[in-house]
Amino acid sequence: MMSNLNALRTSLNALRFATGTLLLGSALTLGIYGLSTLNNQSLADDDDDEHSEYRPRPEQPGTGMAATQQYKEECGSCHLPYPAKLLPARSWQTMMASLDNHFGDDASLSAATQAEILAYLSAHSAGNHTRYLKGLAYNDTPQRITELPYFRRKHREVPERMVSGNPQVGSFSQCDSCHKDAAQGKFNEHTVVIPGFGRWDD
Repeated sequence: MMSNLNALRTSLNALRFATGTLLLGSALTLGIYGLSTLNNQSLADDDDDEHSEYRPRPEQPGTGMAATQQYKEECGSCHLPYPAKLLPARSWQTMMASLDNHFGDDASLSAATQAEILAYLSAHSAGNHTRYLKGLAYNDTPQRITELPYFRRKHREVPERMVSGNPQVGSFSQCDSCHKDAAQGKFNEHTVVIPGFGRWDD
């Protein structure tokens, strides 16, 4: 009888040990995964890599290659064709409705072209890219990308003298002066080269 009780106790102890080991291993695994996920999220918030961003559904108006090319040709003939994702749709709608006074210039287009470009801008706007709108009131309608809290945060360490006071740049709106991949819609801070000052390193 006594030997049976000892055997039972031994079995129970072995079972408790195995269960504890399994639970501890699971907890450590989940903890490591959580830390890894948190770290990756933090890096994504500070970087401008495009790998995890929203893509509009292909059936949406303005999402075809022709629409992209038209936007680049029409708007890019005068300035950098700024990525549509940097402003909310309401901003693009307001801007496209006043092309006869586009920051002091008449940039009027035919009604058809205007509608097609607005469709492109709306389809790719910041509505689904919340990090660009972080800190912006839902009813704010910025007309300049430089007005976004996101933009200001990303450039807060760049001295004015290097940009606005730099005759080789002139303004923070001249993105492609320092972001060498701006034409491809890439604004990685690690590839910034400020004319007259060299590579930016914060």
